[in-house]
Amino acid sequence: MKENMGKMNKTLVVWLWISVALAVSGAYMLYPIGIWIADITFVIVKVCMVTGLLIMLAAKKAEGFYLWATASGCAVIMTIIKCVLTGSVTFLFVGSIFVDIFMPVMVFHMLKKA
Repeated sequence: MKENMGKMNKTLVVWLWISVALAVSGAYMLYPIGIWIADITFVIVKVCMVTGLLIMLAAKKAEGFYLWATASGCAVIMTIIKCVLTGSVTFLFVGSIFVDIFMPVMVFHMLKKA
């Protein structure tokens, strides 16, 4: 992947803005995790996700993708922790895990094609 992404196509920009919206809405739907240290970690992870996306949108830097993808991986772990703490698997948890994996993978493929 190029370090400087240059001009991004409209599909990629829309996909990134949808990812911002999903990261923010996911934070509201899943917070709190249930343990204070996990709650703090969750907030940091979500802030990193949005920051990475905004770096990609504003500065067009690949570092934003790396930050977002790493934070998305951490968000999957945090969602699993929440699932374990609640003792149930809900559509919200499964959907959140899917989104946190699927969105960065799709952007990665879009960036590889560019």
